[in-house]
Amino acid sequence: MARVNLRAAFMSGLSSTVTAQQVFTNRVDEVAAFNRSVESLCRTLDEAEVSPVVDRGQGRRNVLTLYGVGGIGKTTLSQELERRLLADAAAEGRDDVVAVRVDLSEDGACDIENLLMRLRAGLGQLGSRWQAFDLALASYWVRAHPGETLQDFLDSSPALRRASRSVGLGDQIAESVRQVDPAGLGGLAGLAHRAALATYRAVRDRVREGRLLAHCELFAELVEAEADYETLSYFPYLLAWDLDHLPRRGRPARRPTVCVFLDTFEVVNGRADRTVERLIQRCVYLMPNVLFVITGRNRIDWADAAVGGELDFTGPQCWPHLHFSNDTVEPRQHLVGYLSESDADSYLREALVRDREPAMAEEVRRRIIAGGQGLPLYLDLSVSHFAALLARGGQPSATDFGGSFTAVATRSIRDLPRKERDLVRTAALTDRVGAELLRAGQPGVPDGSVARFLRRPFLMHDDAYALPYSLHAALRHAIVEADRTLPDGWSDRDRTEVAARLLAWLGERLGPSAGRVAAANALESALRLAATYGVFEDWMARATQRLVEAGQWSDLGAGLTVERAATPECRALVAAIRGVQLRRTGRAAEAVELLSGAGEGVRRGSATAQLVQIHLAHALRNHGDYTAAAEIYRVLVGGEFDAAARYWLCDFEYLNGRFGAALGPLREQRSHGPEAEGERLRLIGHIWRVNARFDEATASYTEAIDLARREGLAAAEAKALANLAQTACWSGAAEPVSDAASRARDLLDLVPNPVELVKIRSAEAVALAVAGDAGAAAEAVEGTRRLADGIGYRGGHNLADVAQILLGVLGGDHDGARRTRAELEARTRRSGGNTYWVPIVTSWIDGVPTAAEHDPGIEWVDGPAASLGRWAEVAVRRSTDTGPGVGRDGRGDEAS
Repeated sequence: MARVNLRAAFMSGLSSTVTAQQVFTNRVDEVAAFNRSVESLCRTLDEAEVSPVVDRGQGRRNVLTLYGVGGIGKTTLSQELERRLLADAAAEGRDDVVAVRVDLSEDGACDIENLLMRLRAGLGQLGSRWQAFDLALASYWVRAHPGETLQDFLDSSPALRRASRSVGLGDQIAESVRQVDPAGLGGLAGLAHRAALATYRAVRDRVREGRLLAHCELFAELVEAEADYETLSYFPYLLAWDLDHLPRRGRPARRPTVCVFLDTFEVVNGRADRTVERLIQRCVYLMPNVLFVITGRNRIDWADAAVGGELDFTGPQCWPHLHFSNDTVEPRQHLVGYLSESDADSYLREALVRDREPAMAEEVRRRIIAGGQGLPLYLDLSVSHFAALLARGGQPSATDFGGSFTAVATRSIRDLPRKERDLVRTAALTDRVGAELLRAGQPGVPDGSVARFLRRPFLMHDDAYALPYSLHAALRHAIVEADRTLPDGWSDRDRTEVAARLLAWLGERLGPSAGRVAAANALESALRLAATYGVFEDWMARATQRLVEAGQWSDLGAGLTVERAATPECRALVAAIRGVQLRRTGRAAEAVELLSGAGEGVRRGSATAQLVQIHLAHALRNHGDYTAAAEIYRVLVGGEFDAAARYWLCDFEYLNGRFGAALGPLREQRSHGPEAEGERLRLIGHIWRVNARFDEATASYTEAIDLARREGLAAAEAKALANLAQTACWSGAAEPVSDAASRARDLLDLVPNPVELVKIRSAEAVALAVAGDAGAAAEAVEGTRRLADGIGYRGGHNLADVAQILLGVLGGDHDGARRTRAELEARTRRSGGNTYWVPIVTSWIDGVPTAAEHDPGIEWVDGPAASLGRWAEVAVRRSTDTGPGVGRDGRGDEAS
């Protein structure tokens, strides 16, 4: 409320003696509740025998919730509480009081990485030493974001950039790392991933040796855990631990006071999927020495044991102050009500003043109070209307006021010049606007009108955003409703045409060089426009694919409601996003069902139709239906996602033993980026390897390794090294296998990928079998199976079967080898891929002629005799060293 009234008189051109005052209608109960909450938490922490940070079983008493309907003044109340907290601290000369504000409706604010960095930046005001958190973060970052600098991330969004630069956050974290590893700042400074790996290993090794933060429980577990969001969501515990160990200041020494204001919480707890809320709740629970002030439209239900399946920490034992029956003990939940008549009158008396007296006559105030029923936003708009009437030289009367909220919004629109009326209608279509976006929506409006409009008091401004202006959500809705009754109001067609221009501008602004954050922000705004106003552009499908490929799929379209006006393309795009989310979370069957009908009504061959189809193909592939997936990839060749379709078709040909059909196109393909080129080189290597052309395979994998190293692609290098080990293992020389496996495991510490660990272990099993160490080989085979079972990787058993068959043949157990071959054959036939392994192992058991007859559908690169002959030599070489087993003709010696 206050920000609107502070600017009202000045921006309306008043030349009278009326002045605008900054007014906060004193919500006595809520302010007192906040003060008591701060005191109560401090007392609870001081009196605890064991810190609740360490004793994670203690109930949490660190949440003050202020909830109520939209327009009631929750955000203003939250901002005033923050202002008073810091003003009181300054008056007392305290420098150990910190406030962190996060509006969860901001772009990216619900992302756990962004939220944690905002919290860390805020706490950085208390000092630069946050060793437990900073070291764990550095260990996480270099694995989760190989090649991406932390500073680039800190600069990626305006709000985060402003918070981090205010304390030099990047330098603070770098200094924490420097104390452990003076030479290895690669993960933060963006050097080669080898330097990043050195940083992580330095931290990890000191942790394992017990020389680093051994007294911080669970620090070691968090450093060693996989670098994913699940792990990261427990890092607030480390922030709380560091905060608990900060030196106390003042006389007497006091613990720091930290308040985190989470505004617009309905964005989180208004969703059907509560994944984001679970991560944020985990953050609140793990920081019991911080007061969280939550403002939103809904009461939080964390003390309800019935939600235990959706959230981690639920029930009255976890949140003893948040249950319905608590109406006395702070901090607790408060319904923020409408202003009383006396509070509303006080506000109107003080908002506009003439000669120290209220500018509004009593009858005007009574009329406004009767119409507004204590809704602060209603009072704000009425004050703005009063100021506008004065600016035009009129004398406002009671008849100019009152009526419904929509009626007040109608008057607010009428107060504006015609061109600005079109601008406010444009601003009401989307969540955030700026001068350029408004010009795109209203190309005929002069710059001067845009500039004057952006100074209007009902617009909220925050320069932390690229589009810094916004209307209150309730006002946006009211403006759209009110506009329908105005003589010059827009029709639905008018809104659609303007929304289309806004959508086009978002796409043009994005451009090919825009970063992922800009792409995500533009797409979120575009999705809301498309879902509401029946507009759509193909760039949205391309942006979606770009973000999915970059791994930014989890929050796309979160909380989006698709209206009846939405086009089939919009519905299909939202379904494609949901299909990706289902597939990436292990629900491939659901993804197939959803995507199978998602393209209805969409123009055949459009970017959106192709987007749906390629993700349907990926879902089918994940579900084990390679054939149906390949049929879709064939249709997509030559289209929007041509390169991806061609690559996966080659992969399909390879899996089914049509090696020549895969190799030819792969040699001709030209990849668009280093990641895709590395995949192409590796697939070529796979083809050479299963044809026993080991030198060519080694060359292809080595090229992929060199490319990945040059480009800083740790994950790609780890994959290629695992493949190199899978190739070297057939030679009989242990050293190349050991070297490649060791290098791959080092990188997999940096970028965990359990599938590659299965491949490495299977390669070691083969190498041990070829070397004649049967006991170690058998143990490695079982290890391969355990790893495969642990991650649900069925293909890992194929690799284990191959190693086990070789071990049986070399050991003379041909019957056992045949039984394993039967299992291998059944498994590969069911999956529709990797069937070439059956003739390969048959060449060891029954010889090359039988192997060639076993599966004539395999199209070996140089024919079955040559390719299978090379495979037979693997066992022949070993049999000549160890005695009976396999003869030189490739046939097994049944007697041995």
